[in-house]
Amino acid sequence: MYSGNCTNCTTCGSCQQSPNVDTPILFCMHCQPSDAPCLKACRENAIKVLGGAVTIDGDKCTKCRDCVEVCPIKVIKI
Repeated sequence: MYSGNCTNCTTCGSCQQSPNVDTPILFCMHCQPSDAPCLKACRENAIKVLGGAVTIDGDKCTKCRDCVEVCPIKVIKI
């Protein structure tokens, strides 16, 4: 299920995520924050940049899955 871009570094935490989680979890450094499709797709402004990583604010996320659809490496699980 891993993308060809995965190096098994465990930095983004996607390896530890499970599908259909109650609270979306993301700490991804794959995309440059200025180019992150998920950040641009989020209508609720629930996706933020924290220390150079793209993260999801579970309190703001409505689980619409727009970010899941645009993620180029499919690491967002909701």
